[in-house]
Amino acid sequence: MKLLLIEDDKELARTLKELLEEEGFVVSLALDGKRGLDKALTEEYELILIDYFLPSLTGLEVLKRIRQEGIKTPVIMLTVVDDTDRKVDCLSLGADDYITKPFHFKELLARIYAVLRRYKGLESSKIEVDGVLLDLESSKVFCEGKPVELTAGELRLLRYLFLNRGRFVSREELLEKALQSLEASGNVVEVLISRLRKKLGKDIIRSQKGLGYRVG
Repeated sequence: MKLLLIEDDKELARTLKELLEEEGFVVSLALDGKRGLDKALTEEYELILIDYFLPSLTGLEVLKRIRQEGIKTPVIMLTVVDDTDRKVDCLSLGADDYITKPFHFKELLARIYAVLRRYKGLESSKIEVDGVLLDLESSKVFCEGKPVELTAGELRLLRYLFLNRGRFVSREELLEKALQSLEASGNVVEVLISRLRKKLGKDIIRSQKGLGYRVG
């Protein structure tokens, strides 16, 4: 899943980017409000994290512009100030959640998945398809009840296919939205699909020429 992180604290931004990528997310980073807004308006994301206090444009201004442009991507606001009026402002302008700094990464991750579940209509963080269970929050995968170890690339690809289960996803979409931060050249999608089939069963991922890949 592709996330946009708009955060001007370089050390925090770098840390969050690394931790989120370890969880299998594809993270695009902007260090000020203007650049963040430009990215939000020109690229597609599954979720946007916005710091409240930003240079060039405040986080609230970025959020307001995003919603004015009709972008419905879920947004979580980050701020150092735990203030009820500020929370109300964020939520009334279209934020989906709000978290106060400092926070534990596990809490942020839980809020991200909670927002994504609501946005995608999931009842829980666990998705099961043809005997394969993917826990979005823990990033653990089970095949017929047995744990399966996946690489970062395999996990990103499987996560995206599971979240889009029931429809064919093109190779280009997988490269752009699931594997953007990896070395996405050559036949990387085909290689990862082959590995997943070996680990999870050849029938877990279906393919059709001209349409792409699907699960479910």
